[in-house]
Amino acid sequence: MSKKLLIAALCLVSIVLIYFLAFRPTNPTSPTSPTKPAISGPPTTSLEERVCEKVSTQFGDCKKILLFDANSNLVFAESSSGIIPVLTNKEFTDFKKFIYPEMNFQEFREEKEERGPIEWRAKNSAQKDFSIIYGFAEDEAKTIVINSEGNIQPNKFFVRDNLWVWYATFQKDKVKLPVDVTVYNADGQIIYGGNEQE
Repeated sequence: MSKKLLIAALCLVSIVLIYFLAFRPTNPTSPTSPTKPAISGPPTTSLEERVCEKVSTQFGDCKKILLFDANSNLVFAESSSGIIPVLTNKEFTDFKKFIYPEMNFQEFREEKEERGPIEWRAKNSAQKDFSIIYGFAEDEAKTIVINSEGNIQPNKFFVRDNLWVWYATFQKDKVKLPVDVTVYNADGQIIYGGNEQE
């Protein structure tokens, strides 16, 4: 019995050794220039860490990254004062620029009577052939339609406590201003309609 166990153990060790030898990474045999590496290594920090570092430098702190949108090369980062859209590179690997103005929590709370259940901003030419309309919405704003841009419905994601972020991106230098938006509640009734300039 012990002889069979010994043979089985030796077979298992042999299989593991063969597996590791067969699948270990190989070193390139061609020489490389000592001053310039043949292949640049991966970034030492993640996109999330790089964006949060930039947000902390600019706004004092970075609580978290709320959303990565690879289709638009956008990241939405939260600081203690609000939420800021961040544009990344096309590979979606590195920070490119902030899109101003920031969506400010305090302003949104204080201006509810004047603005209704949503607020928005339009940023033309955030970069070449890229503009964005974005803002906050309260939970009662179930459907938002941007009438001035062909009645499109923007993307929307939940933040917390009756607060949502909504945004739409456009592959052009300018969106039509003033922005004309209609907001519907859960019953399909219009609860807001109006315009605001950039």
